[in-house]
Amino acid sequence: MKNSMVITGQRFLGSNIQVSDFDKVYLAEGDSWMDASAAVQGSLPFYLAQEFNKRGKSRLIINISRAGDTLQDIDDTMQGEYLWWLGQQRFDAVLFSAGGNDYIDAARFPPAGQGLLKDMAGQPAPANGADCVRQDAVDALNGFLNKNFGAMYDALRGSSKNDDTPMYLNCYDTPVARNAPAMSGVGPWLYQAYTVNSIPSALWPELTASLFGKIQAVVDAWPQGRTGLKAVPTTGLLTPADPKAAGSSGDWKNEIHPNASGWRKQAKVWADLLG
Repeated sequence: MKNSMVITGQRFLGSNIQVSDFDKVYLAEGDSWMDASAAVQGSLPFYLAQEFNKRGKSRLIINISRAGDTLQDIDDTMQGEYLWWLGQQRFDAVLFSAGGNDYIDAARFPPAGQGLLKDMAGQPAPANGADCVRQDAVDALNGFLNKNFGAMYDALRGSSKNDDTPMYLNCYDTPVARNAPAMSGVGPWLYQAYTVNSIPSALWPELTASLFGKIQAVVDAWPQGRTGLKAVPTTGLLTPADPKAAGSSGDWKNEIHPNASGWRKQAKVWADLLG
């Protein structure tokens, strides 16, 4: 058996690697937390493969994730890579991460007051940061997410090769809103959203906890009434960053992505569940 490794789907197809060389094979789909191309930033599959090797496990992770993808982007690939791979290969599990970018984009990109957040310019500060959230926008976004995830799940269950393959769901962790981009022109994300909507900085911790609590609630609800789904319990796992830090701090490399120590903590939880 070969050592555990992660490889993009495209590279795998151009290689001579055989799935039979590994005890188990997984398909990783989703956003930057799963993206194998994020070499500088790191990603969960990369550190998960390392964790498997520490445990003497031989696992192959075929990765079709892309940084920045929303659930809509991922759902659109059902006519492409995702659906194609489900029809080509029997997987021992699908590792899935989505929902975080949808929430962040809905807070960051619409004009002030027209996304997930209220425009607080000239308004009295509420007692709690959670009161800066527009519940009607949250309800609409959750309905969108649930519909698109349902399509992803139905595609998995409708696959002749993977109709009973389990899917493990990323629950992220709660970051600290701060001016810490991944690189020039890439982020920060929450910091920009809160600034555009004139949210007082004193309310940022409560607001971030509220938003990521809502993301977790959505993901936690996806297994209900569905078979073979497991939300991986990683919320509260990572050491928070210093809100004034512009770079790596605590278990976070930038505002919304873990650093090496953070990924290792995440990978241990995933490896425990995957066996």
